[in-house]
Amino acid sequence: MRRRRIALSGVTVEIETEHDDLARYLAAQFPEGDAARGTPDVAVRVRWTDGPRPTLTPEAVFPGWPADVLVHRHVWTAPGRLLCLRCDDAPEIAIASAPGTPRRFELRFHFTLGAAGWREAAKRALRWRHVPALRRSRLSTLIYYAVYYPVWWHLEARGAAHPLHAAGVALDGRGLLLAGLPGSGKSTLATALAADGLELLSDNVVLHDGGQIFGCFEPLLLDAATRAGLGPRLPLTPVGRQHQYARDAFHAPHRVGGVPLGAAVVLARGRETRLERLAPRECARLLAAINVAAKEVRRYHVLAALLGLLERDALAHVEARVADLDRLLAGVPCYWLTVREGVPAEATALLRELVGRAKEAAS
Repeated sequence: MRRRRIALSGVTVEIETEHDDLARYLAAQFPEGDAARGTPDVAVRVRWTDGPRPTLTPEAVFPGWPADVLVHRHVWTAPGRLLCLRCDDAPEIAIASAPGTPRRFELRFHFTLGAAGWREAAKRALRWRHVPALRRSRLSTLIYYAVYYPVWWHLEARGAAHPLHAAGVALDGRGLLLAGLPGSGKSTLATALAADGLELLSDNVVLHDGGQIFGCFEPLLLDAATRAGLGPRLPLTPVGRQHQYARDAFHAPHRVGGVPLGAAVVLARGRETRLERLAPRECARLLAAINVAAKEVRRYHVLAALLGLLERDALAHVEARVADLDRLLAGVPCYWLTVREGVPAEATALLRELVGRAKEAAS
């Protein structure tokens, strides 16, 4: 059994697993692990099973977590615990939760090729060369359920922070939020601004408390063309793995603490680089829509809704998401930015000017 302590966004998580590939993935994803001491905020145990599709019953999936009240075809509850035997659009993942100190989660990841009985065995015999790579490809999704989602829920259930599908950078203590759907250019612009001297918060998910934004850092996923454009200006440490779209994973220097928001920008790609002003409430609704459409945060919102069945006091987070987002953007300049394909420098120049204006207005 491997254990690893991870400090992420002010939350200490202790992960326990017997799965060697996951333990190695965690060590690469969070190289500063084991630095946090004391009682963890969140304890997560991850079990990996392999083979034909299992029978989905509480006793089979989570032995030692008895639950007898069925609230959904795959969700069971008992006093002090909730069992979700099949998570949203990640059916291979099951998760059990119990509040307390530390807050406890147990995950079961069941790797299958999607068949039963002899068909599963036949698939494995025919595709045996690909099975190890297929197993590794599941680890990135598992990390979200094992680390990021428990951290976000721990924060959100306490009214401390909410996740946004966005990138964030900071200049002289003021934050710039770059929101947009996958492929809109968040990572490209955030890393380009970091290479130009701004502090990187995150390129994928940013947390906020209604007053400040915080990074929820993951390794950067960069293709060769993006890395070539950055040159030596942004120190990158290879993580040692490749993701889809030929992007390699890298660690980069980033800011850990929060900063007040200076400006918010919603990104899209277009034929020309053009900046338009948005009303803060309109920008808030766009950010909420992006959260629903982007799978990383959408999956979390589904899980958080289920966890709220157990921790009903925490259901206030549903209303707080809207109110705190409006509060975060109140009085902050908000924009819609279309970025001309292949010319990110035009957009980064505009963004640096926006941060400069926000700094002057705040001083």
